[in-house]
Amino acid sequence: MKKTFAYLSIFLGASFPSLAQTATSTEWDAKPTMHTVAQSFLGAEAVIIEEDISLDFKEDQDKIWIYRTLHRIVKVQDEKGIENFNKISVPTYDGSEIQVLKARTITPAGKIFEITKDKMKLSKSDNGSSEIAFAMEGVEKNAEIELILSDKKPFSLFGSESFQYNVPVMHASFELSCPKRLIFEEKGYNGFPTVKDTLIDKTRYITATKSLIPATVNEVYSFNDADRMRAEYKLSYLPDEQENVRQYTWKDFAKRLYENLYKTSDKEKSAVDKYLETLGVNTTDNELDKIKKIENGIKNNITFYKEIDDENAGHLDVVISKKSATESGMVRLFAACFVAAGVNHELGLTTDRTESPFDIDFENWNHMDYYVFYFPNLKNFLYPTGPYIRYPWVPSSLLTNKGVFLKLTKLGDVTNAIADIRTITPMPASASHMDMNAAISFTPDMDAMAQVTYSFAGYPAMGVRESAVLLPKDQVKELIQGIVSIADKPENILTSSMANEGFENYYDNKPFEVIASVKTSQLIEKAGNKYLFKIGDVIGRQSELYEKVDRKLPLDLDYPHYLNRTITVTIPDGYKILNPETINIHAEYKNADGNVTAGFSSDYKIEGNKLTVNISEFYAQLHLPVGDYEPFRKVINASADFNKVNLLMGKE
Repeated sequence: MKKTFAYLSIFLGASFPSLAQTATSTEWDAKPTMHTVAQSFLGAEAVIIEEDISLDFKEDQDKIWIYRTLHRIVKVQDEKGIENFNKISVPTYDGSEIQVLKARTITPAGKIFEITKDKMKLSKSDNGSSEIAFAMEGVEKNAEIELILSDKKPFSLFGSESFQYNVPVMHASFELSCPKRLIFEEKGYNGFPTVKDTLIDKTRYITATKSLIPATVNEVYSFNDADRMRAEYKLSYLPDEQENVRQYTWKDFAKRLYENLYKTSDKEKSAVDKYLETLGVNTTDNELDKIKKIENGIKNNITFYKEIDDENAGHLDVVISKKSATESGMVRLFAACFVAAGVNHELGLTTDRTESPFDIDFENWNHMDYYVFYFPNLKNFLYPTGPYIRYPWVPSSLLTNKGVFLKLTKLGDVTNAIADIRTITPMPASASHMDMNAAISFTPDMDAMAQVTYSFAGYPAMGVRESAVLLPKDQVKELIQGIVSIADKPENILTSSMANEGFENYYDNKPFEVIASVKTSQLIEKAGNKYLFKIGDVIGRQSELYEKVDRKLPLDLDYPHYLNRTITVTIPDGYKILNPETINIHAEYKNADGNVTAGFSSDYKIEGNKLTVNISEFYAQLHLPVGDYEPFRKVINASADFNKVNLLMGKE
């Protein structure tokens, strides 16, 4: 997604003296020596010996540029390490200029293989972006690969550098240097240090170092990117201009957001008024009806483009007439429609919590990528740039995150905006559910048959509903096969249908449904003069956390939700269930406040020849401390335990 305030090319006044040489040099040792790896890292496939990053802010031709230098040394310790590091690709970006790019291999015997320029080729990555790629030479076990990359890029007020990877790091350093009249702040996350600047002569330096950084761990129910060690920085003061006045705050952010997205011309206002008429928005409509008409009208008729090659593309009259908009054009149209229709709303921006959770205390505007509208009267949210999402649902990556919202205030004819930090609260867990209702019967030959309905509402409906609407008809069958997990083979799905797949069903949260008739012979197995009924397989394969591990990261879930399953079994004439008590499984998780926020429960009742099994599973809390892993693990494993339940049916 395009960043709203990623690079603000501003001129900060008169010129200043040349800065001191940055700590990360673009020269390497002519006679390199091999490095010793820490004992704790000897088992890794590779170890980053040095990861040094410096940012040097300099003036050049009346503009400020950032000269970024990376110096990295990697020791490869086994075949996997060789495979992962014997090729290097360096992405290229518009507006940036690579000034130094050098790479070499040093073998354990001291032989050096330097990559010449003719072996560095400009190519396309798998995602279509440009990169410079080359293969390293002479890479063998315990060889070291050294890379020096220096580029010149436009001035930015904010930034972030990561220092933790899937291999450990022996030593990492971050240095930012800038002229005296600029004061940057740095904040370290997840164990990387936070340091203040030091003034030497006429240059300020921020230098942070960290040794023995462990490799990232890939743990289920965690957001690995958000938990990486990283350093973030921002320009916070301009002492020569406004001493002790903090710059680029959330208040400033809100002001910039308002100016960019709410200021409209008379021509645009007139076009919006006429557009609302075409959408059927009336003054007599209640607020919710207005929101629905505006959202459906825009998302069904305005095509969203990443970029539009037209200098007038952002004008609302052009957006409406051409039915096309960029991200900012789409958001401006929503805002203008809400204003004209008298809908009480607040526009906000936030981050992706799975990558960079919002930090109220450190105003890094670079991460503020996702627009959200909040409606104070309805206390719900709307995601304007998601064509396949409808009010009140927003992407799960935004849930529980905070964001900066604009509270519009009016004094006479003058409208302004006040910054308000608001939490994007999820819809309750009970509104999001993945349900299954299965009726199991048996033929005279004891073949099992199932009539089953799968229902998806709220957050769980997002992916499947989008696929059901957008997939070509010849691929919908594959979607249904993936959902109907009770069928062990595609050909065993005898009939199937879908219901409530349209996006408008989000408004009243009508579940998207898949209904199927399935031959399920695999559920029944003869055992002497008895039959084994694999009722645990009816709900499909469940996640499990049986292996006890030393958990490193806190637990994070995508969204709050329930899983409700009802299994009704018609017991064959002359048979009875011999071990129904094995169905009873219960586990729960209580948070620090003593509230049960996750649980699994399965129970049963038998009435005549009907066995009814009710299974309820829910997760209402999205973030759990690492210390609560064990009780949470019991809930997950209770669900997996049900998978193993087999009922024995014998003669009465």
